[in-house]
Amino acid sequence: MSSIIDTMIIEPENILVVEDFDSTFKDEVVAVEEKDGRLVAATKEVDVTNCIWDGESLLDASMFGEYTDKGMLLLRNRFFKTCAFNANIQQWFADNGITSVEHLNGFTLAKDISQVKLITTPSSVKYLKFGTIEQWLGNIEHTFGVVKHEKETHFFGGRMVQCHYQLLNTLQLSYEDVEELLMPSLDYIGSVRKDPAVLRYHIGYAFKSTEEDVELVPLLTKNEIIFKLLGINDKFSRTKLYKDFRDSIVKGFFRNLKRGHILLNGNYSTLLGNGLELLKQAIGTFTGESEIGAGNIHSHRFEYGKTILGSRSPHVTMGNILLSKNVANADIDRYFNMTNEIVYINSIGENILQRLSGADMDSDTMLLTDNEKLIPVSYTHLRAH
Repeated sequence: MSSIIDTMIIEPENILVVEDFDSTFKDEVVAVEEKDGRLVAATKEVDVTNCIWDGESLLDASMFGEYTDKGMLLLRNRFFKTCAFNANIQQWFADNGITSVEHLNGFTLAKDISQVKLITTPSSVKYLKFGTIEQWLGNIEHTFGVVKHEKETHFFGGRMVQCHYQLLNTLQLSYEDVEELLMPSLDYIGSVRKDPAVLRYHIGYAFKSTEEDVELVPLLTKNEIIFKLLGINDKFSRTKLYKDFRDSIVKGFFRNLKRGHILLNGNYSTLLGNGLELLKQAIGTFTGESEIGAGNIHSHRFEYGKTILGSRSPHVTMGNILLSKNVANADIDRYFNMTNEIVYINSIGENILQRLSGADMDSDTMLLTDNEKLIPVSYTHLRAH
């Protein structure tokens, strides 16, 4: 029953359904259990099970149409919800000598290998609680709803992201740490207050343009009016209207900072879990091993080799932060068309999903940052907990 932004046609014969894979391993956690009618938390070793493709699918790049610049589309149909990532499925088949549907490891109505455009798993097909894959494929609509795709943040062209108070509380920063963390934001507020050009950049309004000239667009908000007037004559910054508007912007900025919304280098990225392994599952070569290994992620947003801090919002316990190394991987780059707002993660033998507040791969996102103040504090915090 989600609202949709668009539709796309996927025929039943375009779909390949492969089995899910559960990774079960032991991990030391703070387990909360009931004893004598009370909840008690204690450190102990427990079995952890991750459904590594929960809610995830792969969609061939040829199907993305006007969304070719996107890395994922959240799709819905009858009893079906999945986050479909932009993948070069047909290239994968060609590189691995898959020329017939008989070579595939799953169920499909396709008669020719070229028809396979969507690889999914039972975790995305909710109808399997009531019937079979064959029944579902025989009754679905060919028109799928596109619910959403990944987006850049609203800050500095997607380069900055607002963190949240749960993360700051979790890390238990000292007064000096917070002061240093706030300094870039306070410097920016000072520039907004003093320099009309910076304020104009801050409220920047993108006008539609034609090939010949700028198309007239109605000014509907005070932001748009101030932006336009500053562009016409910078002496407008001497007026009471401008000064009142500037002061309201600055007050709003301070309100956000008090709520823990501090701007950091980074973004919110959608979780793509073990995608190469899903491609291998489709052709029967997946052995249960991770392609990038525990403790690693793959993101185009940050330099390879850097340690990245990750956090879901909201999180409810001090253990819900992630420190990972951003690693290069040529195979991921060959078979997945990732944007800066997609992060490839591993949940095989790694308790990453619980660490990210019970995450799965049906379009969940996490905040990622390489902030040089938060990374060292995070290491100290994790050693203590």
